[in-house]
Amino acid sequence: NTTFTNTLRQKSTANKDIVFTVQSDNVGTSNDNQFTIPTNSEETYLYDVSTSDGYTATGVTGNHTITFPNGAGTHTVTISAGLGNFKLFYFHNGGDRLKMLDISNFGNYGGGSSQQFAFRGCNNLTISATDIGRFENVTNFRLSFANTNFSTLPLIDTSAGTNFDAAFSGANFTTFPSLDLSSGTNFEKAWQSNSNLVNFPANMFDNSSATDYTRAFKATNLSQTSIDNILVSIDTAGQSNGTFEQTGGSTPSATGLAA
Repeated sequence: NTTFTNTLRQKSTANKDIVFTVQSDNVGTSNDNQFTIPTNSEETYLYDVSTSDGYTATGVTGNHTITFPNGAGTHTVTISAGLGNFKLFYFHNGGDRLKMLDISNFGNYGGGSSQQFAFRGCNNLTISATDIGRFENVTNFRLSFANTNFSTLPLIDTSAGTNFDAAFSGANFTTFPSLDLSSGTNFEKAWQSNSNLVNFPANMFDNSSATDYTRAFKATNLSQTSIDNILVSIDTAGQSNGTFEQTGGSTPSATGLAA
């Protein structure tokens, strides 16, 4: 386990920069030739910024508006920060959320205990990154990836996560990755309105103490195998007096119904 963890952390920091692409002339609060990096005032930041067309800024400690030298269009932005110095974006369904197109490298992104509201409402956002960032201390994933456009997610470390309220709601998954959800206590609305979500792994909740799955899988498109996987895993965890809701997709088999 130690070797596996170290391998993941080495992979996560192979390129320490946070790299993402924006479409500056999409609708947002900044001008068509600009993009504002949103931060959370409750966190401490220290980072440098550079862009594919030559913009630079150093020693940034909060929100920062980039004015692209080449004007409106598609631009790659790089954030360089030490571990823990850029804990989260904070779009919270506002700002330039519609300008975010893709995260191609997580690098040193993360290091804090919360990702609440981080990418909420980034409807055009996909994630092509294959590294895992620094999510190992995050307990609060509430609405962190809600209403995004991504269909894949690397195996980020969610092992400390307790609150997954609406964390992945309204995303575009077809297959959900085998994340470690063993510390989760609240999965209310976690995958709600993932209308393309067909495949969900087995054993995801085997060790979870959660009882709140209210609307967790409402308006999904789960296969029979997937809904069976979910129900059997929740049953395996052995909790009682909880709530569960799933609509859309297939009905459970006899195995799922028994669970």
